[in-house]
Amino acid sequence: MNERIRCLREELGLSRAAFGQRIGVSGDVINNLERGRVEIKEPMIKLICSEFSINEDWLRAGIGEMKVKSPTDTMEQLKKEFGLDDFSYNLVYQYLKLDTEQRQTVRDFFYNVVETGVMDEDLFGDVPKTPEDLEKEFPPVEPERNKETG
Repeated sequence: MNERIRCLREELGLSRAAFGQRIGVSGDVINNLERGRVEIKEPMIKLICSEFSINEDWLRAGIGEMKVKSPTDTMEQLKKEFGLDDFSYNLVYQYLKLDTEQRQTVRDFFYNVVETGVMDEDLFGDVPKTPEDLEKEFPPVEPERNKETG
């Protein structure tokens, strides 16, 4: 574990002092941890994993990947892999932030549109084409004048 702490610190490009500062200890403590001079206690393991998004199994036993994938990392990977533009990226991201019930509502709507072909119809056929047509259908209303201010 001592070697993995050193490896992590070096990969992050941090000095012992900077690494220690991030977890609330001195550079000397980090030096002693890396050299195996002190026992690495449970709270220290938790702090390192939490602060640097590190896989606890990796830190303890070298099992798995060093870094824990965050949702942002996963989204960035999807963006690259599928060539998502900003709109598509945000659409997926916002969908994933919904709770289970909200996601079901979105899925139901989506499948309804696909099955019924609603999007193939002219959804805006009844919308006036020009400002003049709009005013014919919905004449402007003059605001009431305030009798006191004119």
